[in-house]
Amino acid sequence: MKYTFHTARRRGFTLIELMVALAVTALLVFGIMQMTIQGLDLWGKVREDVSTTTSSRFALETISHDLESFQMRAGSNKYQWLEAEADKKRIKGPRGMQIPRSVQCVFFACAPDRNPSVSSDVRLRRNYRNARSQNEDTLGDVSAVGYRLMYRDEILNLSGSDADTGEGAFPLFSLYRQVVSPHDTYQDLLGTEDLGSAYKKYAVHDEEHFLCANVLEMNMIFTIQYPSSKADAKSGYVSYDTVTVPVISTRGEGDVQRVGIYGDRVVAGGKTYRNARIVSANISITVLTEEGVQLVEQIRRGRRRAPDPADFIARYTRSFSRVVTVPQPL
Repeated sequence: MKYTFHTARRRGFTLIELMVALAVTALLVFGIMQMTIQGLDLWGKVREDVSTTTSSRFALETISHDLESFQMRAGSNKYQWLEAEADKKRIKGPRGMQIPRSVQCVFFACAPDRNPSVSSDVRLRRNYRNARSQNEDTLGDVSAVGYRLMYRDEILNLSGSDADTGEGAFPLFSLYRQVVSPHDTYQDLLGTEDLGSAYKKYAVHDEEHFLCANVLEMNMIFTIQYPSSKADAKSGYVSYDTVTVPVISTRGEGDVQRVGIYGDRVVAGGKTYRNARIVSANISITVLTEEGVQLVEQIRRGRRRAPDPADFIARYTRSFSRVVTVPQPL
């Protein structure tokens, strides 16, 4: 008897099938990579927006709280209660990059952190202890509050120009806020007709009062209400007009207008408004994104050329604003 054995022939993938499989796999990997890259880009943008929004909210809320507690006495007194103007020290960044709108201001307010017992400021606590040790009154709860932009390395305590040659320096455009103690405010600043000049002795310590990093610009626009006619003899009715004055022009002409609030007048834009008052203040700030901060550092180290300021601001910054209703004088 004869037996016949049949053996199965094993057949492998052909070259065409392998090429098709590799092509499909490559397409799938490419698609996954694209989605991953897009997801990472989206996550980076969201993180950057959250970071810049957080910085802007912190800065705007602090300024708003101070202006909401603005203190002055209206009437026949000629004392100055607020001074706001462009910083005369034109702040320059790396390779000539300059802060376009830098408002320096000082005014009186019941700042929430005026109490040295809740403040980390050594100078405030020292003044408070000195007053208590001499059995002196702390002289009220009104403080002078000053704001200013600077370009400096806060950690190494170097200005922007010094940081260009400093090893390991990392200067930033930042906002600084100083709260003068109620005692010093009462002794040196209240009851002066030139608040800006009186504040200069404290302005030399501005760099010790860091508030918020990556703030490239700050501007203020004040709405002023003033009487447009004399009081009616019978009814006593007075009609009012309003005018809006930016401290630094927002139209690009480079016009700078000083705003000063006095007890009997408001001086703004070279004009004097008698018996006027500030109704509101529009605070606007421009914050650098993280990508913008890295670009500034590369420019500072000479690795990149400084871009056109308008293009830089349009691409690497975010602008925020807030309108604050200013309390009316007593």
